[in-house]
Amino acid sequence: MSKNKSQATIQGLAFASQLLPAIIGLGSFMLLVRATKPEILGEYIVYTTAVILFEMIKSGGLQSALVMRASTDDHQQQKTIIGSAYWLGGLISFSISVVLTILFFSGIFAQNAGIQIFCGWYAVLGIVTLPLHIAEAEAVAKQDLKFLLFLRITQSANALIIAFYAFLKEGSLEEFATVHLLFNVCLLIFVLIFKKTNPLNIKFKTLTEVKALFNLIKYTLATLATTNVLKSADTFLIGSIMGASSVAKYAIPLKLTELFEIPLRSLSTTAFPQLAAKHNEKDYPAFQKTLVQYLSWSYLLYIPGLLFAFVFAPYLVLIIGGKQYADTTPIFRVFILFGLLLPINRMTGICLDALQLPNKNFIKVLIMAIVNIIADLLALYLTHDLAWVAFASVINAIIGATLGWWMLDKTGRLQNTNILKEIIDYCKEFIGKMRQKLVSSPKQ
Repeated sequence: MSKNKSQATIQGLAFASQLLPAIIGLGSFMLLVRATKPEILGEYIVYTTAVILFEMIKSGGLQSALVMRASTDDHQQQKTIIGSAYWLGGLISFSISVVLTILFFSGIFAQNAGIQIFCGWYAVLGIVTLPLHIAEAEAVAKQDLKFLLFLRITQSANALIIAFYAFLKEGSLEEFATVHLLFNVCLLIFVLIFKKTNPLNIKFKTLTEVKALFNLIKYTLATLATTNVLKSADTFLIGSIMGASSVAKYAIPLKLTELFEIPLRSLSTTAFPQLAAKHNEKDYPAFQKTLVQYLSWSYLLYIPGLLFAFVFAPYLVLIIGGKQYADTTPIFRVFILFGLLLPINRMTGICLDALQLPNKNFIKVLIMAIVNIIADLLALYLTHDLAWVAFASVINAIIGATLGWWMLDKTGRLQNTNILKEIIDYCKEFIGKMRQKLVSSPKQ
């Protein structure tokens, strides 16, 4: 019983670490939409999209590798792993900063304000955020979900401050980017003061551990980079072909779509370490049981939620974007189909990473990215309709789910059973237990 309560507490904190920042982010976005002109909003979205892309390239693979390597009780080994991560991450960060500084002063992107400002500001921001990402990875590895919750809520407050700044002063893209940078500097100082990470662990780095991290990172990094190119392609292509105002228009249903990912992100936070542990123990029946459990939980949450979103789509769009973006409802309804395929697509990718087969996951995501870019270009040039651009994401989700499941099955780690039937049986059993509790509770 205590074990179940402990698991429920962990899952609750993981869910809160995704839900609360998302609520803050959504509120910030709603305020920003109403406080800025579509042109500035579009430029800011291009800037933040580029930041997210490069943050994943710089630190995403490193975080996954740290979780896999640092999940140990050997404190000296943890210092070696974290120090090696700082050395490798620092090398990547400084290299990116040098290239971006050159691009900024060359003025090659002067006609694209979002990218130009990104090149200048991220050259500094990328170095500042490295310790924050390592602190986050340490928290996941140690299952320090209270700090993880604090960190994610605090990071999401950045967007809220920018939104209030825009509301009070309107502001420019340069001012928004400066507020973003200064906030991260303050957060870094706080994290270092409270010793949630220690960059000085770099003195414990070893060449062997750097190589081990790099071997894990090289495919995971490529996968994350390709995944974010997949997510960012729509924004960059729409901005290049249709302009910043169209980016702002597309961002309204896209922001609503991000809400679909909240339950899945929280489930992923706890699923990945558990699946990795089952693989390390060579306990593949338990690995499959964990996969079935998490997929079942996902669809128990998703199916009613997506039905609600489809029915009330016009009202949801109106709440988020206001009357000027009310015509984006059809785009949002297309994204709901994408949401239905998210759990199986995400969970198969997590399983491949947990099995330490990131190369397989990379191939899957690369194929998806290529298809997405081609489909986006066809939609933009042939129709100039943003709903068809959104439909490209549905095609990608179908490809990702199918390809991911096929790759997972080919590993031979799953038992020769009907997993779909297991998921349905688990859901029926879960619903039955909940119904029984509801019926019996009044009598008690």
